Amino acid sequence: MDIDAFGSELKERRIRSGSGVPCSYFTPVVNYMGSDPGLDYVPASSEGEAVAIAAGLVAGGRPAFALMQNSGLGNAVNPITSMLYIYQMPVVLLVSHRGEPGKPDEPQHERMGVITDELITLCGIEGYVFDETSFGRELDDVLARQVPAGWVFRKGRLTGGSVAAPITFEAETSAFALPPRRRHVPAMDRYDALQVIAPLLNAEADRPAVVATTGKLSRELYELDDQDHSKANRFYMVGSMGCAAGFGLGVARTRPGKVVVLDGDGALLMKLGTLATIGAAKSANLHHVVIDNAAHDSTGGQPTASPSVDFAAIALASGYRRADTVSTADELKQTLEAHLSEEGPTFLRVVVRTGGKAELGRPKLAPRDAYARFRDWLAETA
Repeated sequence: MDIDAFGSELKERRIRSGSGVPCSYFTPVVNYMGSDPGLDYVPASSEGEAVAIAAGLVAGGRPAFALMQNSGLGNAVNPITSMLYIYQMPVVLLVSHRGEPGKPDEPQHERMGVITDELITLCGIEGYVFDETSFGRELDDVLARQVPAGWVFRKGRLTGGSVAAPITFEAETSAFALPPRRRHVPAMDRYDALQVIAPLLNAEADRPAVVATTGKLSRELYELDDQDHSKANRFYMVGSMGCAAGFGLGVARTRPGKVVVLDGDGALLMKLGTLATIGAAKSANLHHVVIDNAAHDSTGGQPTASPSVDFAAIALASGYRRADTVSTADELKQTLEAHLSEEGPTFLRVVVRTGGKAELGRPKLAPRDAYARFRDWLAETA
């Protein structure tokens, strides 16, 4: 199918946005997205990140696809099963079929080539083999039902299009000033920090969209002041560890209002490449807060590598406009207020003690209801 015809199929259904990690089979798509300023394509650092970004775009009311080679489908299994499937987010997956049985290819594609079609359906989403005669009907159907679905593209199914312009760039080093070296001794636990943060998330004027990472952080934030289900501006991520920042970036691209991502050190380390994606995207309305307790607290307090990592320095080196580290309640309040008043992306690391609220429950809000509440709030405040 000629890429212009394929692009028209997407545009007719308002799909003008996407994210992905390229494959040679999808060269026409990536080049097509880059040739039209009316289209929005975010190059991702991993396939799971691409799924998260596309899901955030969809949540913000902008239909979107996630593009990947089938080898990368393995990287995306977790966000597909614990985000797209759990919340029924209608992201369109475009998956190339490397290693198709009977077709010579590189050895690393051999096993995935055999299981690609089955793997998509095993993830709990609808799967199709791309056929230009049926693609439009299939797309209409899944979008009408608002369900996630994936299409497998055999070699040569997409043709034509422009050639990518040569990349010319300069790499700038030491382009930012680091704050003075200091030690940060935790004076709060995570729940204490959330008590300081929550009033800034509930401001009547310019209330931000809030994305909270999986695990105890989301559970504590819910118990803090949303047990009456009144905080529709919040999305509590279930599973999809490491995907909160990518999801938040997708949401931020759909609206001018502020987006606050509440992340954890273990989740951030899992998809550290998302810092580079956010820095390159330069979303002025995105504010990234990482509550760092040096542990995988939700699974029993096993240590992470965070004490030896200067996250703020990495964020600055990745292109964030401002990055700070705090460890006291007063510093947290003052610095976060400053971040929210400035142009982003900003990054705030909050160093806290391991542990949190005792006898912690789980949200009574079902995942799909929580997503629908957040999606509807985004639409109402667009």
